[in-house]
Amino acid sequence: MKTVSVIGAGFAGLSVSLKLAQKGFQVDLYESSSRVGGLLGTDTTEHGIAERAANALIRTSKAEDLFRELGLTPSLPLDSAKKRFLFRGKPRTWPLSIFETVGLIGRVLPKLLRGKTSLKPRPQETLEKWGLRLLGPSATQHILGPAMQGIYGNEISGLSASVILGPLFSKKKKEKYQGLLTGAGGMQDLVDHLEAKLKELGVRVHLNASVNVSELKGPIIVATSASSACRLLKESHPSLSQVLSEIRMSSLMSVTLFFNKPQTTYQGFGCLIPRGYGLKSLGVLMNSYIFADRNKTYNETWMMGGEKEQDLLSFSDSDLLKLIADERFRILGHKESLLDYRINRWDKALPYYDLQLEKTLELLKSMLPAKELYLHGNYLGGIGLSKILERSDVLAEEIASRYA
Repeated sequence: MKTVSVIGAGFAGLSVSLKLAQKGFQVDLYESSSRVGGLLGTDTTEHGIAERAANALIRTSKAEDLFRELGLTPSLPLDSAKKRFLFRGKPRTWPLSIFETVGLIGRVLPKLLRGKTSLKPRPQETLEKWGLRLLGPSATQHILGPAMQGIYGNEISGLSASVILGPLFSKKKKEKYQGLLTGAGGMQDLVDHLEAKLKELGVRVHLNASVNVSELKGPIIVATSASSACRLLKESHPSLSQVLSEIRMSSLMSVTLFFNKPQTTYQGFGCLIPRGYGLKSLGVLMNSYIFADRNKTYNETWMMGGEKEQDLLSFSDSDLLKLIADERFRILGHKESLLDYRINRWDKALPYYDLQLEKTLELLKSMLPAKELYLHGNYLGGIGLSKILERSDVLAEEIASRYA
């Protein structure tokens, strides 16, 4: 039985280990910390649960298959989660005026009639420049900007249009968006089921592990952040490590607040916040209106971070809560009393999908796969959990074809 070493037990490492074990490989999974799951996790409080980072997966066929394989009954969104808000003076379901909307249609429709390739981004073009060129200033600031910040955690003035939008122009068949799914007990529910399934399949999980890549035999998958991969490969693969060192990382903060009474003015999935209003928050998730099992006590999760907001990590709890209270009143117009909170600070949590990453990914194409070495993680062109799950399938198939 061929042994595969997987380094990193975040969602990438857990999911690729599962796929490999299902194909008959002996898997050794190494994790430097005392638990598996990486950023994924759920804090349990007397008022309900609080997610540490992501709150769900996009509901693709692969995600549904995963839940079935794990014997995990998914929790699906409420109907109220279909309503989403964008801030422009106040939360709005559509932030453009009628004149701006007509202008947007006038810009985009002729290009669509000529074929979607006319919308394709140019090399080394930022999302902001792409938006201004094709959508106009209003749609760029009030729709594109907050939507992309909500996913990538950074302003569109620095994000690469090619890396983020390029896959939309590939010929690969794309699944229709079907919403979200998570575990009834939150994302920790998913992590726990994954860990249990791996142990059932004979995966050897090594926690608090210090790994020397040069000493490992057989195929190796480095399923860590780009910065961790850079450190791990410095001695064994110095050229690759140098390329990975060019990838910039940015912070992420999630602050879940439990209130003594719900705000009912804006009932929906949440509200995204564009730059230009002097606000630090990237957006707010209205958890009690997303999933049925999150309404024991009304709660929201405020997302902050980004390459330009690293200083927020050093804020004390009280200073951070005061900042959010001020911004919450300005955005939602509410000042309910706070019952409890959970703050998760993640330094260097997200890869910065900037123009440098665009260059780095091109370099990596020519360098990988190195002999018996594979990279896996959210810096390789797919930042969401469902994209990571998709790559786990691809990697497992590739390794199985080479070592079967």
